Amino acid sequence: MKEFLLELGFQKYDIALLTLCPLGAVIGSFAHVILQVMNPHRMPRPGATRFASNMDALGRFAWLTLRLILGAILGLVIALYFIGALQENLTTLAKIVALSILLGFAAPKLWLAQERIVVDQSLKLLKDILPASQKTNEPSESGSNK
Repeated sequence: MKEFLLELGFQKYDIALLTLCPLGAVIGSFAHVILQVMNPHRMPRPGATRFASNMDALGRFAWLTLRLILGAILGLVIALYFIGALQENLTTLAKIVALSILLGFAAPKLWLAQERIVVDQSLKLLKDILPASQKTNEPSESGSNK
């Protein structure tokens, strides 16, 4: 795969981005999951730990897997955004990988915000289109009174 990407004109730092950004976003996603599961401000009480049934455990595993995949997708988007735009040095690469970790942590909020923006823009367009189409489709009052 590396040879194929090099043949396409990718540089070593581009390949590193394609590898490290999704990995960083998965790490950030996993950190977010840890904070959702535990209360970081308080130790658990003795006897408070409960084990889930097999079905609950399977559902949680599926949720965790999908959450990590969501982070990896976001990391890939970040990597693709910066390919070819880097000063090829370790500092720049480290900053972008750190950014991918932070964005992986915030991935659910980013996707929800994006969804809200798309829905709001769609509703605005529909409100602009519908009144205009209703005016052109209304029967004329002078023709209906005859």
